[in-house]
Amino acid sequence: MRMLQLHYFKVLAEEQHLTRAAESLFISPPALSTCITRLEKELDFKLFDRAGRNIYLNSNGKIFYKHVKNIFASMDDALCEINKVNSLDKHSINLGVSALTLWSDPITSYYNLHPGVSINHTSLKLDEIQNSEIINRFDLIITALNDINTNEWEYAIVVPKDIPVLVVYPNHPFAKLKEISLIEAKDEPFIALTKGYSSRKYFDETCELAGFTPRIIVEGDYPLRTQMVEAGYGITFSTVIGSKAPILKGLKYVEIKSPQNIRVQAIFWRKGRKLSPEAKSFQNFMINYYKDYQAIL
Repeated sequence: MRMLQLHYFKVLAEEQHLTRAAESLFISPPALSTCITRLEKELDFKLFDRAGRNIYLNSNGKIFYKHVKNIFASMDDALCEINKVNSLDKHSINLGVSALTLWSDPITSYYNLHPGVSINHTSLKLDEIQNSEIINRFDLIITALNDINTNEWEYAIVVPKDIPVLVVYPNHPFAKLKEISLIEAKDEPFIALTKGYSSRKYFDETCELAGFTPRIIVEGDYPLRTQMVEAGYGITFSTVIGSKAPILKGLKYVEIKSPQNIRVQAIFWRKGRKLSPEAKSFQNFMINYYKDYQAIL
């Protein structure tokens, strides 16, 4: 049994389509089919049930896939650790986040205390966060608690109770309010993040809980969202922690009392992976940064 065979099996198991898997591997479908057939003969059991071009993992295949995935994850961990040891810049932290602007204050505060540490800060969309091959490259991930499969990652809570808010321009009628039911904003024009962001998923879920479909007039990234709200074209949605980000400075926020869709933010690290002293230091710093949550409100 060769690693190449296992790699081909893993890709086919994830695609569950012979042609698509072959294209992603840059080989022909017959060549991929032959490779899998040889692997099944070597193992002496079938891995897939076939239905035309679509194939499905059978019970044997599901068990085998779980262990093959762990093999490749362990290899990724080994390479990350070796690269870290041999890196010219050993004092670095590879950090992935789902909201690029959300953690600028604590990252700046940490860097002020540890100026010799380099922080590689990368924004990740939901599909990237849920792709183990991508997030395995990071020492730490900061995102909402339900964004990552906790069977493969350990975590600690960073923000236990982040409250949803509306963000409005200063002369908007809502700007004078301290709190609001989200249903009261159902006819407002919304400036939303593009689909694929973790925060956009949270916005859609909260509106659904409130019982309405938002009237979205513009979708874009974080800077465009801010610019459109500042110009008075509409309002947007965030959380208390999000509203404190420098990018939203000068805008007003109103706490949403209903629905109380609380967001929990966590810091994740791969199970079994040894963190560098710098990554461990940053991990502890983030866990403690929002301990006095009431002081932030």
